[in-house]
Amino acid sequence: MRKVGLFVLVMVAGLAGGCGDDSSSDPGKKDAATRDAAQPDAEVIVANCGDGFVDAPEQCDDGDEIADSICTATCRLVCGNGVVDTANGETCDIGISSGTGACPTSCNDSMACTTDVLASAGCQTRCVHDPITARIAGDGCCPAGANSSNDSDCAASCGDGIVGSGETCDTAITAGAGRCPASCNDGLACTSDTLVGSNCTASCPFTPITAPANGDGCCPTGATNANDNDCLPTCGNGVIDSGELCDPLIPAGPMRCPTSCNDGRTCTTDTLVAGGTCQAMCTHTTITATTPGDGCCPAGATTGTDSDCVTGCGDGTVLNGETCDTAIASGTGSCPTACDDSMACTRDVLMNGDTCTATCTFTPITTALSGDGCCPPGVNRATDLDCPVGCGNGVVDPGELCDTAISSGAGRCPTSCNDAMACTSDVLQGTGCLAQCINTPITAPANNDGCCPPGATPANDNNCAAPPPSAFRMTDLDLRDPHVFVTAVGCRDLTDVTFGGFSVNDALQTNINTDASQPPDGLLDLSPTLVFRPLTQASGGMTQAELHFAACTATTNPSCRRSTLQEVMTMTSNGTTTADCLAPLANTLTPRVPGYSPAIVSTPASCFASTNTTVSLNLGGVPVALSDARIAATYSGNPATTLVNGLLMGFISESTANTTILPSNLPLVGGQPLSLLLPGGRPPGGEPNCASFSDIDTHNGVRGWWFYLNFPARRVTWSDF
Repeated sequence: MRKVGLFVLVMVAGLAGGCGDDSSSDPGKKDAATRDAAQPDAEVIVANCGDGFVDAPEQCDDGDEIADSICTATCRLVCGNGVVDTANGETCDIGISSGTGACPTSCNDSMACTTDVLASAGCQTRCVHDPITARIAGDGCCPAGANSSNDSDCAASCGDGIVGSGETCDTAITAGAGRCPASCNDGLACTSDTLVGSNCTASCPFTPITAPANGDGCCPTGATNANDNDCLPTCGNGVIDSGELCDPLIPAGPMRCPTSCNDGRTCTTDTLVAGGTCQAMCTHTTITATTPGDGCCPAGATTGTDSDCVTGCGDGTVLNGETCDTAIASGTGSCPTACDDSMACTRDVLMNGDTCTATCTFTPITTALSGDGCCPPGVNRATDLDCPVGCGNGVVDPGELCDTAISSGAGRCPTSCNDAMACTSDVLQGTGCLAQCINTPITAPANNDGCCPPGATPANDNNCAAPPPSAFRMTDLDLRDPHVFVTAVGCRDLTDVTFGGFSVNDALQTNINTDASQPPDGLLDLSPTLVFRPLTQASGGMTQAELHFAACTATTNPSCRRSTLQEVMTMTSNGTTTADCLAPLANTLTPRVPGYSPAIVSTPASCFASTNTTVSLNLGGVPVALSDARIAATYSGNPATTLVNGLLMGFISESTANTTILPSNLPLVGGQPLSLLLPGGRPPGGEPNCASFSDIDTHNGVRGWWFYLNFPARRVTWSDF
């Protein structure tokens, strides 16, 4: 065996040394001996290397002593020997810890446009850096030939004809979407037209004007003629006056003032300008900037620049999942931009506008809503003002004064006009559903006509009685039913509880007891006063009574005189029975949650009660016109010094409440219809009253509300002059 042969050779060499081959006398041998002493393993490797066995401290043994790419001639591993043996295919050596020749462990070359890969292993480990040529959004690389329109990693370049990321326009685009504005004027008075930015960041934001300012041509939302002379005092009269764009009392159509502006298109910014005024309008600004997540894929954008863009949309072909394609200009496959089937009783809605799934929906209208132009099946003029007018249909339609089918009460057409009041001239005017009584107060003194008009005396009118009039001024007036509800941090009852500095009954009490005029005029702000001519407390007696909104001095014991405010003439009768002479009507006080408190006080005997009349009240700034109104109170004293348990009641129709606009200076509710304040009310085209219940009554087939107010009154000095 080879191992034995080697052993023999070693022995022969040893014997030769013993026969006088003294290494100490041979310098070469001495160096070899010294080297072997310094590397004791070398002797063993020399003795055993090539025998095919890996004997310690050998690292390898491939059965020969010929160096190759794995094992050296001395049985040492080539990879890991600390030397890069390029002849053996090494590119590095794992025995080199760092620097030149060390094998890499990572391959980041800090270049965005290469893919960095650690290839092979061992002493053939190397880094491969392949250039990126594909356009892939979000990989940080803008490869050759790519730009910001097809790869979001490419920086926008102003003037390259592309609206890139961070740009609002491009100076190389000369017309249409993407063109940079040089000036800004949208022709709208209520926007601030300011050019923002420059070059490829230029834009026109057209900011809505919200603060009132005289002389800027704009009447912004919430402003009035009182704080902005650009606002028109006639806004809200149902007519398009000079300088107005719309009017909120126009029930429907393009001249009705908008309250919202959604055009159903994803690529427009919809803005209500000057809402709540007669200059209200909608603006729809086309979106040109790429903004991922806003639902719009603007013209020129791609999936690479805007995540809202859909692959294939805009290629001129209706693909799977699409209903149309934005690149098809007209005809089959074109995308709708507006929806109108020319039918009044369908709700036309554009869905997914500016996308390749845009569609029109035409939903039939089945619910009555005045002002939408539709009279749905089964609905009549009583609940929807869009239904045709018809005299004799039992409903007082717009344009009618009464209806011949109503047999009694509110809405009945008169056939004669005697109101049993001596001081009115009674004339029946008109016929059919236009018939009305004109009961004109007699103001000029005339003998023997049975009337003693205001200002007349026994000296110039023999109808005037010598006894002086007796006047009773209301010292309080409280609304009991219905209550007033408004939306303000929830739904709030502002009848008795103050919120935001206002409640109805607090405002009434303040006006009755104070002089808040600036400067003070010495008169109490509100003085409802009953004047009897003369005061007759005998049972069954009849007398003439007047309700004045008088001018009363702001003193401890006010004295009152006739003013230019409303005057209502009534007849009264006295009762001494135990039954109430005036109380709420049956079925007009429906159960409520929560119940109203305090309850309505009825008027017991001994009392007076008026016949039906019309009363216009100002309830703390809230105007209320009551029809079929009656007033009653109980006498206290004989002759009476005070009136107690006073009750004032009357009816206001839903249509009247819808058209009664609250003064703009009222907090929370200014400029809104009266019906918005009342439970069950819902102005045409608006939101319903926030109360959780309805307080709507029906009077002679007419929907509306019975109002009940309680009052006390105290006798005051009166003057007709």
